[in-house]
Amino acid sequence: MWNNEFFGDIVEGYTLIGYNLQPMLEYHFTSQIKAKMGVRLTQYSGLDKYTDCLPAYSVTWHTDKLAVTMGNISGASFHRLPDPVLNRERQLINNYENGMQVVYNTNTIFADVWVDWQEFIFHGDNKKEEIFGGLSVQWEPIKTDRLEFELPASLCIYHKGGQIDTDTSNMKLIYNVAAGFRLSALNSGFVNKVTVGTQLIGYKDNSPTPESLYGSGWGWLSDVRLTHNTSYLSVGYWYADKYLAAQGSPMFQCQSYDAGKNQPKRNLITCEANLSKNVTNYFTMALIACGYYDTKKSTFDYTYAFTMILQPDFTLWRKW
Repeated sequence: MWNNEFFGDIVEGYTLIGYNLQPMLEYHFTSQIKAKMGVRLTQYSGLDKYTDCLPAYSVTWHTDKLAVTMGNISGASFHRLPDPVLNRERQLINNYENGMQVVYNTNTIFADVWVDWQEFIFHGDNKKEEIFGGLSVQWEPIKTDRLEFELPASLCIYHKGGQIDTDTSNMKLIYNVAAGFRLSALNSGFVNKVTVGTQLIGYKDNSPTPESLYGSGWGWLSDVRLTHNTSYLSVGYWYADKYLAAQGSPMFQCQSYDAGKNQPKRNLITCEANLSKNVTNYFTMALIACGYYDTKKSTFDYTYAFTMILQPDFTLWRKW
């Protein structure tokens, strides 16, 4: 249950309530090769039909540090992108990503390279292919019992085009880049971790015939977070100058759903309380409240949500 009470000029309020169900069977051919197959179902409360009923499948080759997957890939929050680049609500409504992914993960480096093929076309289709992909890296050069220092960076590309379609609209090519740091102090008190983070985020419409409201722009995202176990409280600031993102949260962009109310520059003070509880190793509940105060418009938008995540994983049969 995710309720957006939005009253400003950028995005209208709406409510997401329902469930995602994705049962999967997984078979290990060897210690390094596995395949998954199942189905993805999405239903919103108040509808008597599924909005998604899709096959789910993947094949993965992996070592201790490297994994290569084709088919359904790990998406949404797995990419570790900031909300202005990739909308966090995709974890609820659109984390069904298909394509190819390469992940390199060690104690100090996380690197995720992926292609999500969102719209496929055949010859003569009256629509364009759509692809979203990129590179997300998180390097942690300092990691001790008392201090953690992380350097996140990312490059994302959205492409809408193709050569075999009959759609006469112009091709789109949108870039988003981000880079920054996170510094965390750890202790044994009630507040386990105090984190200060900041990222500089850029946007560029590199289409042959740009049609976006702004050709380029940028934003600055920063926050302070207090963490207790799996729960946290954060306060942040967002400044944007003609910033857009094809897959980012609309709350952080400079374009309004009402063309007459666009804001070339935005100043937001943000806050979030996330109370999360791992009831078991496969069941998590979370109560979330977020606020967004627009200092230019003096408007306050907010979100409150309750989520339950059930992810049991058990062996049905073992050959050896």
